[in-house]
Amino acid sequence: MRRCPPSAPTPGWATARHPRCAAQFMLPASHKFAGAEQSCARGERPRFKAAPPKVRHPDPMKKLLILSLCCATSLAAAAASPALIPEAGPHAVGLRIVQQYDYSRVLEAQVDAFGKTVSPGRARPMQTLVWYPARRTGAAPMQAADYQQASLTDLDFAFSSAETAKQRAGWLAGPQKTQYSTSTLAVRDAAPANGKFPVVIYAPSFASVAHENLDLCEYLASHGYVVIASRSLGSRTVMMTDDVEGAEAQAADIAFLTHYAQTLPQADMDKVAAAGFSWGGLANVFAAARSARIKALVSLDGSIRFHPKIWGAATYVRPARTNVPMLFLGARAPTAEDMERDDKLGASYLNTMKYSDVYITTMHPMKHSDFSSWHLRFAGDDAFGDYQRADVLQAYRSGALYVHRFLDAYLKNDTQALAFLKQSPARHGIGPQVMSLSFRPAESALLGEADFLRAFANGGFKSAQAIHAKMSAASPDFKLSPVNLNNLGYQLLRGNNARGAVELFKLATHIEPKYGNAFDSEGEAYEVLGETALAIAAYEKAVAVDKDQLNAIARIKVLRSGD
Repeated sequence: MRRCPPSAPTPGWATARHPRCAAQFMLPASHKFAGAEQSCARGERPRFKAAPPKVRHPDPMKKLLILSLCCATSLAAAAASPALIPEAGPHAVGLRIVQQYDYSRVLEAQVDAFGKTVSPGRARPMQTLVWYPARRTGAAPMQAADYQQASLTDLDFAFSSAETAKQRAGWLAGPQKTQYSTSTLAVRDAAPANGKFPVVIYAPSFASVAHENLDLCEYLASHGYVVIASRSLGSRTVMMTDDVEGAEAQAADIAFLTHYAQTLPQADMDKVAAAGFSWGGLANVFAAARSARIKALVSLDGSIRFHPKIWGAATYVRPARTNVPMLFLGARAPTAEDMERDDKLGASYLNTMKYSDVYITTMHPMKHSDFSSWHLRFAGDDAFGDYQRADVLQAYRSGALYVHRFLDAYLKNDTQALAFLKQSPARHGIGPQVMSLSFRPAESALLGEADFLRAFANGGFKSAQAIHAKMSAASPDFKLSPVNLNNLGYQLLRGNNARGAVELFKLATHIEPKYGNAFDSEGEAYEVLGETALAIAAYEKAVAVDKDQLNAIARIKVLRSGD
């Protein structure tokens, strides 16, 4: 399996190895759970933590498109202003750090390198970063070191403040002090701006921290989004697992953060997207399959592309359950030989998303780890292979712009943003050597029970079977539950619409011919209509398929006796 290369040692960080491939990654040395933290990659390649979260300076260029994206930047590794984003939006940015627990889940006790048993507590720690549109203030913005310092408490909320301050001082005096002292857009605990804003839940890569893409998160907040993230954790331990359980654990974190978002006065809960990098770009699809609240998906070289066996094993992760628009930003593609060697050949989930508008980009200068702004801020110039740093930064900015415009199009219903997406990137000053884009519109609308009921009502509560047949032909994944149809039929029966009730009961038995209860219900509806012969016939069908239909047996006797 191809892996991200290890980063250079960073003060305050320890080198650990991924449990499956022995590749190196970085972990805060202060964490009690050293040895199990960070990996990333196209599915689960270890994500190394190179230094503190990279904070991005607002790009001084005023043109959002061509100038902000094509400006050549020749920055050394120690550059303080890496120009990772296009022009910031009209809002100031605030950051709030919330320490909370998910009491429905718990991490098992861990053993540290000294053999000492340590426990993360009786609940799952969910230190949460919230970026939000804020009022402008004269307060100093956060530094990269502030994000790094905050990450020291993401597992242990009681971690010594003296120790965090000591480590912070070490970073600011160390060889990467320029990067650590870089200012970001966010002001800690700034007063929130007035209004409601769409919500983006960001899922980090495999075993990574919440701020791995702080530049993108701040950028989106400046354009009017509330962005929420927490670090990646395993299902039962700090270290994640690259399996269905591991993906579902992070999907549950997304659900937890979505629930938390409802407490925020700024959050517009009718407009929620889930974004994720690497493993987070698999977990967000799992989350969307479980929650209709998620209205759009953004995947930064997400593992949904590279792990067909994992999503294939989760039978509920299917296009009918993820019928929302998707933006997939991909790194330059691995060869088929690499994919086969890494056991990642298989069906493409993106190709199955027939009910979704799907945008797939290739960011040609970028390898997998380059989708983390954290990595880009601290990587040396030799980390980009045959490409220059400026090439990769331009590609990252282009990707950030497309994320912004995609969310504007599908969460804010911005028609100009939608038109932007449909055009070639070259129209926006992004050359083919930087980015290519393919767009596949939804092949058809996914039809469901609500669509059927509307059509049935609009048709005068007639021809239920014909409507069902037409919708089944139009949408292969269209399905109705006979049990629900039986319950809905009773709603009509109680609402003095016995004729419509008969239609639904008949459709239920058409779908499930041995559903005796629906035949019994049909008999009751015919009795209400005064059609005794049809009632008896329906009751007889109920008894024929289910001898325990006692009501049907009793009603047959009564109706035949004429009482």
